[in-house]
Amino acid sequence: MELPQGESLVAAKTLVQERILGIQQAIERQIGAGDLVANRSTPDIRKHLFEEACELYWNELSWEAEAAEEMVGDDLFTEMVFPGLLTLIDALLPRSANGEPDRDHEHRDVVNDFLEWLADRFICLRGASSGSEDERERIRQEREVTDDLIDLIAFRICSLTNDEIEICQSR
Repeated sequence: MELPQGESLVAAKTLVQERILGIQQAIERQIGAGDLVANRSTPDIRKHLFEEACELYWNELSWEAEAAEEMVGDDLFTEMVFPGLLTLIDALLPRSANGEPDRDHEHRDVVNDFLEWLADRFICLRGASSGSEDERERIRQEREVTDDLIDLIAFRICSLTNDEIEICQSR
C-alpha cells in the first residue's frame, strides 16, 4: 500500500484534477486549493491513516466479492460496498457545528493521498485484462466501484452540499 510514484503519480494527480475540474464545472463554483490540502498531519499519523484507508478498501472490496450483497442489477452500490471506508473519510474531514470544514481537526492530506492512490488503482484497472469471463467481470465491477468511490471522496474533499452532489451525479 504505497503511494504512486513517478509517471503513475502524475497520471493519478491528473485524473484527480480532472475530476475536480468536472465538479467545478457542474456546480459552477471554484474549488480552492485550501479545499484540497490544508494542514499537514505528522508523518507517522499520515502513514497510519493512509494504510488504514487502503486496508478498508481491500477488506470491504473482498467482503463484497464474497457476499455479493450490494448488487443493484448487474452493478454494485458503491456506498454500501464501502461503508467503513466512507465513514473513515468523513471522520478525516470533520465539520464544525456551522457545517463548515473543521480545519483544526481534519486530515485532508491523508484523504488527498488516498484519493491519488485510488486514482492510480483505477488507472491500473482500466488497463487490466484477463482471459476468463469471471475475472473480466470482477475487474469491471472493481473498476466501476473504484471510479464511483473516487467521485464520492472528491465530493467530500471539495465540501459539496447535498444539492451540489445531486447536480454532479445527474451529469
